Amino acid sequence: MGLHAREVQHQFNTLACLLMGLEGYKTTVELHNDAFVSGLIVEVDTKMNTEMQDAYYTDGNGKTVHLENFHVRGRKIRYVHIPDQVDVMKIITEKVTPQEFRRRMTKKGLIAQKRTEQTLRRYRRQQEAEAGSKCSASPQPSTSKD
Repeated sequence: MGLHAREVQHQFNTLACLLMGLEGYKTTVELHNDAFVSGLIVEVDTKMNTEMQDAYYTDGNGKTVHLENFHVRGRKIRYVHIPDQVDVMKIITEKVTPQEFRRRMTKKGLIAQKRTEQTLRRYRRQQEAEAGSKCSASPQPSTSKD
């Protein structure tokens, strides 16, 4: 599916790319009306409009309905449960790294891509620092005065 320059720029500047990376996974999407839908994510666009198959829709009262296909508008999504087996950083990196384009990427798209790459590097450094501080932290002997 080809994306226009504005959609590419929007994809790089939002976490819609994470939801796009969940295509092919079974997950749960919570909606603003206190309902939720569990099913297989088939397609997601840059506005987070989501198509699901073999979905179970549960309304706010707890009534469940099985649906073959279900469409959710992106603005109605409150929360998306990310499956445990998904590596979030890997998905974002794959989606943000541009594939071969037929046309040159716009200036805004390049700026958005650069910012996203900087954010990913900063996040990796932060993760490494936290992991290093956990390993180097040793329990201090407690001194108590009675």
